[in-house]
Amino acid sequence: MSWKATTLLWRHRWQKSTYILKQSLAALGTIARFWGLKMSFLGKKKLILVVRTEHFGDIVAAEPLARQLRQKHPNDYLVWLVKPVFKELVTTHPDLNEVWPQQSVLHRLLVCQSGVFSEVYNLEFWQSNLDVVSGCVHKNEAAKRQDITIFNYFEKGSLLTTFQLLANLPLHDDAPRVYISNTDRARVDALQLPTKTIVVHCSSNYVVKDWSVAKWEALIAWLIIEKGYSVVEIGLKSQNKIDLAGYYNCCGQLSILQTAEVIRRADYFVGIDSGPAHLANAVGTFGFLLFGKLNNFENYMPYSGAYQDGSNALLICQPTKTCADLDYDFVKNKMARKFLTASQLASVSQE
Repeated sequence: MSWKATTLLWRHRWQKSTYILKQSLAALGTIARFWGLKMSFLGKKKLILVVRTEHFGDIVAAEPLARQLRQKHPNDYLVWLVKPVFKELVTTHPDLNEVWPQQSVLHRLLVCQSGVFSEVYNLEFWQSNLDVVSGCVHKNEAAKRQDITIFNYFEKGSLLTTFQLLANLPLHDDAPRVYISNTDRARVDALQLPTKTIVVHCSSNYVVKDWSVAKWEALIAWLIIEKGYSVVEIGLKSQNKIDLAGYYNCCGQLSILQTAEVIRRADYFVGIDSGPAHLANAVGTFGFLLFGKLNNFENYMPYSGAYQDGSNALLICQPTKTCADLDYDFVKNKMARKFLTASQLASVSQE
């Protein structure tokens, strides 16, 4: 082995060892804090942990479990473990006692193995359980017992159903909720967005779910010019090149809950299968949802509540096609029919 290779190897080992030591020491501090809290309860309360750390749409979809668990543990201390970037989604939840920001998977694994929690509801079952530096995995035995993997989880039902199975809770359909602060509402007030708006979300963290830029640009122009709506685009970054009065690019400007408030005020939400669609479901805004084949799932339904039963959403899909392959005219015509008045619909049905 060359000197350079030897140096790199030992540097890697040193970094891994120091990382493990640092996380172990931090975990000891967390364990001590939780044990102190548990002892202060004098046996009158249990310490309960919920683990759902990432993919903010999944966290929103899992929100009803907080209410279910509060019913199951009315007097216990409920802690939700989440990545810091998504902390705002659960910080103000009235049924949670504490939100614990995850430092690392290794940190949480050591704390969970300490026995400080009376029960751990692990709602994760894919690669986020892996600590990439140490190589440690926080195994989810509930997922193993239920045979829930990343390859079959949508075969179980909605995301909420999957999470309820993982938590061994009764299967109960319920729409998610988000808890928007007055500060976030004031931030949206300051944007001075117009009334009669449609919010669009055009790209996800997984390109297989996305529709093409050209189709989005055409749809947004149609909504503004022909249908008379203002269009507000949300998300991290827009790829659309639109120069029309009535188009507002709010990408990258809003927090998650501020985004939820913008959606709440809109007449409609138009988007792909992504986190903002779960927010739209949670705030009760009617959704046009562009769907298609996803990996090995020909048909799937991630949502619960009124988005699942179709009473507050229109799922737009074509058999065997991915979202990217959806025909523009097919999508536009589906939406146009929803915009028709009752008398116009009656006229169309008679044709």
